[in-house]
Amino acid sequence: MKLSTKSRYGLRILIQIAVDSEIMPAVKGKVVAQQQNISEAYLEQIMIPLKNSGMVGTVRGCNGGYVLNKKTEDINLLEIIEIFEGKVQLVRCVGKKNECKRSEACTASTVWWHLSEVIRKEASLIKLSELVEKEKKINKMDYVI
Repeated sequence: MKLSTKSRYGLRILIQIAVDSEIMPAVKGKVVAQQQNISEAYLEQIMIPLKNSGMVGTVRGCNGGYVLNKKTEDINLLEIIEIFEGKVQLVRCVGKKNECKRSEACTASTVWWHLSEVIRKEASLIKLSELVEKEKKINKMDYVI
């Protein structure tokens, strides 16, 4: 399993919005794009699913930008990944009985199902709030040096 850049950048963007929202009411897309070293057009492609999921909202006006609609402790890594990738499962036959003729009697599929569930569980335990705290510590260290 390999995550797309949208999942990876989506996580980084959410961390940045959460950190920046402590010092400003809304985070401008232009600022996020610059900080994350991505184009504004690609940022918008990432923000659309985040907005559609209800995780992020927008504020209009001269002080407008992006805001989190949920508390950071209520957002987990699994949710973020599944916004961009769909349900996390290692192989297509997991959860889809008609995907493979052998699915009813395939011992290997039980292994793939189990590993998929382990990844899902572990990803659900990683909260955005924890990552935000780590980011703040890293940023603080950058300013000290």
